[in-house]
Amino acid sequence: MPKQSAPSLMGRALRFLSRREHSLQELRKKLLPFAESESELDELLLKLQKQEWLSDERFAEGLVRRKSERYGSRRIVDELKQNGIDQETVSRLKDDLKESDAQRAHDLWQKKFDGLVPIDQKDRAKQMRYLVSKGFPLDQVSKIITGRYLPPDDLFD
Repeated sequence: MPKQSAPSLMGRALRFLSRREHSLQELRKKLLPFAESESELDELLLKLQKQEWLSDERFAEGLVRRKSERYGSRRIVDELKQNGIDQETVSRLKDDLKESDAQRAHDLWQKKFDGLVPIDQKDRAKQMRYLVSKGFPLDQVSKIITGRYLPPDDLFD
């Protein structure tokens, strides 16, 4: 039986990209140990971008779609920055996320705590910690937990 040769750098890159979207920085980090030189890796990444196999924009939009139901804008923006997404894309997506932050935080709070406004300080602190740890802004969390936030669909009931 012939000995299997190691996959090429392009083969490894396509294998990673076939599973899910990756940011440029993330894919570079994964492929670096297998590259003969950094210039070879940079050429490959440039080629993948030109052929639209690799797109930071597509990666960022997919990450926002996956995470926005469970996390707030702060946490998602931090993750985008950690993955090396450019500032212009991050700020555009951040603006979109901020518009729906209150509604998403309210939906998560409803789901987790059955929409029950806490009576004592201990429960209030627990609910606040939960939503803030998910990346939602403190001012919106405070409004939701104290019952001062009315979701847009409840305004017309």
